[in-house]
Amino acid sequence: MNKVCPVSYQQVNERVAQLNAILVIISMLVFVFTPFKLIIVVMAFDFFLRGFINPAYSLYSAISKTIARAIKIKPLMVNADPKVFAAKIGLLFASAIMATYFTGYHGISLALVAILVLFAALEAAFRFCLACKIYPYIYKVKAR
Repeated sequence: MNKVCPVSYQQVNERVAQLNAILVIISMLVFVFTPFKLIIVVMAFDFFLRGFINPAYSLYSAISKTIARAIKIKPLMVNADPKVFAAKIGLLFASAIMATYFTGYHGISLALVAILVLFAALEAAFRFCLACKIYPYIYKVKAR
């Protein structure tokens, strides 16, 4: 199967996406190690905003942009569509974590947290976005 790289007219700063991933990791640490379990709701809402509404309304993106400006990180612009798809996958994970945790399936929610943290860590450390790698194939199927 040939990889299709759909081009969007919209671009996002990859460095901000990496900082968003760090915020996701921090949020998951707060979720696991503190009594503030509602952080998962905040994170899910943020993924919803980035994936379905407009990333400009995202609290995590606003914080990340502020950090990037403050420490003068040079922007690295990339196609926005795969990152939007990744936010939708993040929403799926956050929703599943919420559903399993608040219905008493804490072990399953912790396993989902571990997977989400792994993917966020790959993005934060190595700019490796698994959802972004999958996106061209999804796009190609949708285009048919």
